[in-house]
Amino acid sequence: MDIICPSCSTKLMIPDEKVPKDAVFKVTCPKCQTKVTASTKSETGAPPPSLEEVPEDLIPPPTTEDDFVEDQRLAIICFEQPKVQVAVRAALEGLGYTVHVPAKVDDVVHRLRQNRYDVLLLHEDYGGSPENNLVLLTIQPMMMAHRRHMCVGLVGKQFRTFDHMMAFAKSVNFVVAERELNKIKAITHQAVAENDRFYRVFREALRDAGKS
Repeated sequence: MDIICPSCSTKLMIPDEKVPKDAVFKVTCPKCQTKVTASTKSETGAPPPSLEEVPEDLIPPPTTEDDFVEDQRLAIICFEQPKVQVAVRAALEGLGYTVHVPAKVDDVVHRLRQNRYDVLLLHEDYGGSPENNLVLLTIQPMMMAHRRHMCVGLVGKQFRTFDHMMAFAKSVNFVVAERELNKIKAITHQAVAENDRFYRVFREALRDAGKS
């Protein structure tokens, strides 16, 4: 049985022998942790039972990420304005990313610890203020072995796009002026390309030094 997660569009392939017969059940998407409700009840049958009435051992466990995701590039965006979320998500999907839009700050932190994201776009005021931005405070001390796989863009009202000194000061890969969010697709594409070139040289240097 194939189930499509409504939040991140991940395809969950549940073995037929693990699917409850003539029942309503839920599955946790292993990618974004969304609870997905599914049913094998026929429309002409008796009213479906509530989820609580389905025995726990009949709920199929989620498959592992490698079972159904191939060459998937992940991005996560942290903006509080719905219109901005829609625009930025569309831009990144246009670049070929599967985009996650967490509902709250704690969810972002959890996902960053559970998944390897290629791109993170974050507004400096997300979840409060620039000084108390929990997502930024979580990213900044990350080990380089993890950070070098993720291109982080920080959006702010007073930034100049691609101000490298500001990006260095904020411990991110690039900064974006809020007024230029309408160009976020091209800006992100350029930033990721530059980041990939930088770390390709870095990896080659490690290899030449016998450290990789």
